[in-house]
This record gives sequence, structure tokens and C-alpha cells, in this order.
Amino acid sequence: MADFHRPPEWRQAADRHTPLIDPVLTVRQLSRFEFSRKGLTRIDHALVFTSPKGAYDAFLPPLRPSRSEVAAKRYTSVYEVDMGVHPFRTALALPSDNDAFEFEAAVDLSWQVANPGQFVRSGHRDVPALLVGELQLAARPVTRGFPIAQSARAEEAMLRAIAAMGPLGSSAGLRVNCTVRLRRDQENIEHQLRLQAIDHSSTEEIRAAERGMESDVSLDQRARRQDQLQLGRAAEYGRTEQELALQQQRWAHERAVLRSHQEIELQKLEAKKIDFYQWHLQQGGVHQWALHLAQHPEDSLLVMNNMRDDQLRLIQSQMELVKQLLAGDTAESYELEGPKKLALRTMSDILNQRLPGVGQNPPVLPEGDPSATATATVTQQPQLEQGPEPAISTASVSEPAPPPPVPPAVPPRPSYAPGDVLPPARAEAAADTPATIPGWQPPPGYGSSPAPAPAPAPAPAPAPAPAPAPPSGEDDGPEQEETPS
Repeated sequence: MADFHRPPEWRQAADRHTPLIDPVLTVRQLSRFEFSRKGLTRIDHALVFTSPKGAYDAFLPPLRPSRSEVAAKRYTSVYEVDMGVHPFRTALALPSDNDAFEFEAAVDLSWQVANPGQFVRSGHRDVPALLVGELQLAARPVTRGFPIAQSARAEEAMLRAIAAMGPLGSSAGLRVNCTVRLRRDQENIEHQLRLQAIDHSSTEEIRAAERGMESDVSLDQRARRQDQLQLGRAAEYGRTEQELALQQQRWAHERAVLRSHQEIELQKLEAKKIDFYQWHLQQGGVHQWALHLAQHPEDSLLVMNNMRDDQLRLIQSQMELVKQLLAGDTAESYELEGPKKLALRTMSDILNQRLPGVGQNPPVLPEGDPSATATATVTQQPQLEQGPEPAISTASVSEPAPPPPVPPAVPPRPSYAPGDVLPPARAEAAADTPATIPGWQPPPGYGSSPAPAPAPAPAPAPAPAPAPAPPSGEDDGPEQEETPS
């Protein structure tokens, strides 16, 4: 492949960042077989080939003609054209309607070769000068018709004239973006600054005087307002103090009334508590232990042991009394008939009662004992069949036993804690419930003691006392029958 043997006719020592005024970097003449694609540099540049007939063929990057194409068209020269965007900034002096004053125009533009063939054909060598000349050609006639003080209106008219002229550099195949700012000259600007400073100073003095008068008026109004506020504050303070004193008196009265009501309620509660504990203490025995067990469930073993000990002591004391009564001979037999029957009934009750958890199957009572019927009724257990029972006096069993004591209106409840008292609503509800289970009677010594039967009516003739029953509950022989009166 052939190479270039002659230096180019024109070459710029420029790289990518060098400011350019002419985008044509190199101009080289070509012989028929002298073109070499390897000899060309910068793939981002355009190549413009000229033919003997005066045609300009442009090859934009990255397109390149082949060697056969160059030889066939017999190109005589090649132009290497830069296709980059180049910024440019300058200042122009544009005339006003007075030759003594000129507008200062700041121009910012950027240009780029859009049609390399057209640019090479145009023959321009200084692109910024071309663009500035076109700007002056469009702007000078416009700014001449405006005074120096009307720079804004002059700039607006100038921009309209530039836009009407068409794109800058279009005749040379350029693409241009342009911005023009118009302003007064420096002397006029300084003069306007001095006038503005004078106006500002005068305005400040006038404003200071006016604001001083307004300040005096405001101070006077403020003083008057403060006086009114002080008077209103004093009146409001006095009224508030009076209302507070009245409110405190009302609160004190309400507290006194509430304290009186609370004391009355506490007295009522204390009275109910007294009645409650008084009733339980009067019952004694099982009731006292039940109250203690309701308040202290963990003492169940202690309660059972104490109840068993109390029952054993009571049985022993009753047995001693029965022995002394049956063995005594200080009185006549008819005088001891009633006490002996009572002693036999007591002994029968002792033999019939069981400790908790033991079945209630009492032994057979001796014949003629009037307590057999009462014992069978209380325990509701069938008795063993015995022989014919001798007739007894109807006077000893005809009268009913006295009723047990009536409990208070507020019965005890197991859920009580020590010192608690039922509220009124719960006390009324508790009063409706029965105090005891129907058909249940506590053992002797716990709660109410068994009521003794009334003394039998005196017989017309003394009769011998019946023999005492054996401890086992069995009869030694038939008891003598009593003749009813």
C-alpha cells in the first residue's frame, strides 16, 4: 500500500483541547495512487476530497473511502476537518442613540462544523470572526435606536433581530448556539450607582423620621395599654381570689359532710362486725372453730385435734357426772327418777355420737328410755328390732324441746378475712339463706347443747327406779312398765 511521500500544504499543531478558529487541520494534494488509509490520523475528523471537476465529497467519521474508490474518482486533494464543538466568548461595543454612550454586549456561543464540504467550499479561515461579524450586522442597527438607559428594551429588540436573521454560520455549514447580554457602559453604571446611593440615603432618613414618629405613637399606646392591663389584672386577680376563697369554703364544707357520712358508715360497719362476732362467740364450739377455719384454712389439722380433745373431755365429764348420779344414795328413789332418766339419755347420747368420718349407727338403747325416739329422729338411722317396749309416761315426751337460738341477720361466710364486714347488699342476701342445713344438729358441746326434756309429771305412787343401762347399750332384762296416770 502506498504512503504519503510529500508533506501537506497546510497543517495545524492542534490536539483535542486546543482552541481553534479554523476547523481545517490539514490540506494535502494527492496523486492517483498516493492515498493510504493508514497514513490518516484522528478517526473523529471528517475528510473532504476534491475532484478535478470541482466536486467536494465529504466522508464523516468513521467512514473512509477505499483506495480503489479514490483512484477511480481521481481525487486531487484531501481536507481534514475537525468535527468537535468549540466554545467562544467575547465582548462587543454596540452604539446607542447617543454616540457618547455605547452598550456593552457579552457574547457566549459555541460552534461546530455540521457540513464539512460546505465549509471547505466557503473558504473561511476564522470562524469566530465570521460569527461576530454576523452578530454586529444584525445588532448594531437595532441598538442605535435606543438610549443608553433603556438597555433592557434594546436587548429584547436585538434578540428578535438575531432570530429573524436565521441561524448564525449556516452559510458556512456551521451549527451555532448563541447567547447575547446587553448592558450599559461602566461610567453610566457607576453614575446610576451614585444616584441610587443618594436615593437610598434620603429614603433612609425619611424612613427613620417616619418610623420615629410611629415609634413614639406606639410607645404612648403601649403605655396606655399597660395601664389598662394592670387595672384589668388587678380586678381579675381580686375576682379570682374571691372565687378561690368561696370554692375552698365549699370544699371544706363538702369534706366535713363527707367525713360525717363516712363516720356514720364506719359506725354501722362496726356495729355489724360486733353483732357478727358476738353471735359466733355466743354459739361457741363448732361455730368458733368454723369461723377460725374460714379465716385460716391452713389450720384444719389444729382445728380437728382441738375438736376431738374437747369432745373427749366433754364425754369424760358427762360420764363422771352420770356415775356419781347413778351411784348416789343420799336421796329417795322417786326423787332421783327424773335425774336418772336424764342421766340415761345423756349416756345414750354419749354412746351414740361419733367422731367426724364415722358412720352414725348408734347401739340399741334400753327399753323404756324416752330418748330413743328423739335419737332415731335426729340421726334418721334404723334401729335394731327389740322386744316389746314397756309403756312410758307421755308427759315426758309430749312437750317439744325449746328451739335453738336464732342467728343474727348477717350469718358467717367462709370467705371472710379477719376484720372484714359484709356490705349492706351482701348482708341482705346472706340473711335470706338458712343458717343451718335442714335435719342437721351439731354434736353435744358444739353449738347449742341438746335441750333436756322437761321433768316428768309426778306419779300417784312412787315406783322403783329402773336399773341403769350397761355401757355396751344392751339391756340386761325387761324394764318394769310404768302405769300411765
